[in-house]
Amino acid sequence: MAIIKPNNNTISAITALPASITTGKVLQVVTGTSDSNTSTNSTSYVATSITANITPSATSSKIFVSVCSDLDSQATGVQAFATIYRDSTNLANLGSTYNFGNNFGTNSRVITPISMTTLDAPSSTSQLTYKCYVKTGSGATTIKFNNQDVEGTIVLMEIAGWL
Repeated sequence: MAIIKPNNNTISAITALPASITTGKVLQVVTGTSDSNTSTNSTSYVATSITANITPSATSSKIFVSVCSDLDSQATGVQAFATIYRDSTNLANLGSTYNFGNNFGTNSRVITPISMTTLDAPSSTSQLTYKCYVKTGSGATTIKFNNQDVEGTIVLMEIAGWL
């Protein structure tokens, strides 16, 4: 396979990408943390205390969302679910029953670290609220933010110039 040399330059002579290439510049970063626990036995999603707000600077911006925490099924045979909402919209496949993460303990209680990420396209310049939600299949579900003295976090990044 031949090496392609842009504009007949050597690879080491290239110092920047052409202006026509969109690079996805980070415009702002917002973080939130929580050490509060949320317990529920609801089979519908309920809000947790891990949340952050961001106001995009352009309708073309994307918001990269990352949430890290612990998910605790609390009992044998219980499935725990977690997802991310933007305002009142579940971002997991844009459906109210979908989730970004879950756990299930057939023979025991299960506590797992959970990391959820998504790239949202809100098409808005209004303030947006992103929040972690949890629900259970049955029994009780707890999403733990301070398990082993670790706080749950949410990071929001506004990305400009994304295709």
